[in-house]
Amino acid sequence: MLPSSIEVYSKAAAPAEEAQLITGGWGCRNARRGNIYIMVTLILILLHILLLPLYVYLTWHHKYWSKRGLITAKPLTLLGTYPGLLTRKSNLVVEVQNIYNKYKSKHRAVGVFVTRQPQILVLDPKLAHEILVGNFRCFKDSLTSSYIQHAKWDKYARRNPFWASGDTWRRLRSEAQAGLSANRLKRGYGIWEQSGRKLTKYMAEHLNNNMLETRDLCFRYTADVMCDFIWGIDAGTLTHHTTEPNKVQQMASKWTNYAFYMISIFMASIIAPFSRLLLRLRFYPKDTDEFFSNLTKESLNLRLKAGEEPQRVDYLSHLLRLRDEKNASHDDLVGHALTVMLDGYDTTGTALLHALYYLSEFPSAQQKLRTELRQSTEHEKSLDYDKLSQLPYLEQVVYESLRLSSLIPQYTKICTESTFLQLSETRRVEVEEGMTVMIPNYQFHHDAKYFPEPEAFRPERFNNGEHIKLVQQGILLPFSDGPRICMGMRLALLTLKSALFHIVSNFQIVRSKQKIVTDGDSGFGVVLQGDINLEYRRFAR
Repeated sequence: MLPSSIEVYSKAAAPAEEAQLITGGWGCRNARRGNIYIMVTLILILLHILLLPLYVYLTWHHKYWSKRGLITAKPLTLLGTYPGLLTRKSNLVVEVQNIYNKYKSKHRAVGVFVTRQPQILVLDPKLAHEILVGNFRCFKDSLTSSYIQHAKWDKYARRNPFWASGDTWRRLRSEAQAGLSANRLKRGYGIWEQSGRKLTKYMAEHLNNNMLETRDLCFRYTADVMCDFIWGIDAGTLTHHTTEPNKVQQMASKWTNYAFYMISIFMASIIAPFSRLLLRLRFYPKDTDEFFSNLTKESLNLRLKAGEEPQRVDYLSHLLRLRDEKNASHDDLVGHALTVMLDGYDTTGTALLHALYYLSEFPSAQQKLRTELRQSTEHEKSLDYDKLSQLPYLEQVVYESLRLSSLIPQYTKICTESTFLQLSETRRVEVEEGMTVMIPNYQFHHDAKYFPEPEAFRPERFNNGEHIKLVQQGILLPFSDGPRICMGMRLALLTLKSALFHIVSNFQIVRSKQKIVTDGDSGFGVVLQGDINLEYRRFAR
């Protein structure tokens, strides 16, 4: 009987064991699938364990502003208020605009996060003016000032006031700005007159069915003016007829494009600032450093060989004075030269491009400007420095173009001394030393509350010096304001006005049939992109 029992037991147990093999112990149909599920589960658990510290690191400060009584702007993502800084899928201007539109009517400022770092976004122009001017002593430095400590290999960037902080900024600015005074620009005005004549001649010789690619034209002009003013040389951008790329313009464009692109990289790397040192990030490429160093050295030698000839009033003569009177080194002189180039080449060329485009889009404004220019030269062929500076409608055209384009769309200041910002009559928020505050001038410039029909080009909105009042109210900030106002403001205005005088007096500017749109640039602005082909119809003499 015993064998039979065993046999019965074995037959009864077999289906159960078979079923266990089939189910795999996790409710799966087989053991192999069950093992895969176990492995996936373990991997997910491991990933959560590994990612938890990163999540905590990124979100650790997210209650920072609510604890201090300042509303936190929503939405707030794992990558902060402006995820586009890291993903590169959205322009910063667009992301700031969304926050600005949502909160501007009820709040003077809101708390935001640049990745994980707390920051204050200013929504009230009066508060912006207070930060830039009234309470400047507590906001002396700019965001770019904090980057230079991680760009130890940038010997020329370190000598530019744009990147400098504290007493170093004050010294560098004082040395550099002395060569850009209104008096020196007036005495050197012949440089702009000569470049203006070369510009119109170049245009007449290179028109193709009256069409010209205007971006290249503008940068050829600013390269010519800046090289003549800074180094006393003819860059050849408007005079040398060759199909080969112009070396000076090529290096200048590479240098400025790289510098502005690296600003966006430094800003995005705020999540891990140590990476800037590990990757040896820099603002100026090495080959452009070498090029402009050699250019400065050769230009100084040529000027010294001129001997007792009457000294030319330009920036090179100022550099020689710095060398002789303040023992400035060669690197100091190159740094100052590039400071002026940064102000006068790329941003001024881009501003001129937008001004010409707007005038082509709004022919009535163009004709009104032409009438003013021709009336001012009714008894003489050209304008002197004082007359050019005082033409009211030309000034309005320039400022309206700067408002619309807003080439520097925001200013970010660093709190250098703990202070308070008044949010209302009864509420204020403490701003600790090291905190950053963003002023969204692009949003101010395009707000219908301050500028009715903000996307329309209407220079008349600045009649009777209205633009000066708006600057003083913190509403119009093309050059910022206060002690850190753009050092090259006079230089840029002179370069823009001189070019517009020569072009508009001699050519009718007509928009091409192809629709031209603005788009995001390297991450900060919304500007004209690609080739800008405009038609220039020359007036008979």
